[in-house]
This record gives sequence, C-alpha cells and structure tokens, in this order.
Amino acid sequence: MYSDIESGGNALQAKQANIPTLKTRLDGAVRDAEARLAEAKRAREILDAHPDLEELLNIMQRGRF
Repeated sequence: MYSDIESGGNALQAKQANIPTLKTRLDGAVRDAEARLAEAKRAREILDAHPDLEELLNIMQRGRF
C-alpha cells in the first residue's frame, strides 16, 4: 500500500507526463507559424490577382449589403 507521500509523488509524475516538453512546444509553434505564413502568402497572391476583393471584403465586414 502506498503512503501519502508516495501516492503524491506518483500524482506529480502523472501530471508532469502530460506537460509537453519545450522542444515539443517549439516544434508546434514553428508548425503553426509556417501554416499561418503559407496562408498569408496565398491571401496575398489572391489579392494581387483580384485587387477589388479588398473593397468587397471591407463592405462585407461593415455589413452594408
């Protein structure tokens, strides 16, 4: 049977097992940043090809249609 100290230690170990490492967190942040960058580049390409879309989006955001 576990003492209170041992069971507390096991609970702490289990909690720490769920915390991602710094490397894991940084890898995720890089993946997210790369995805956002790719989307921003694509949005820029679309706007360059269709400059009137900016005006259309502004009108739609104001809800005046």
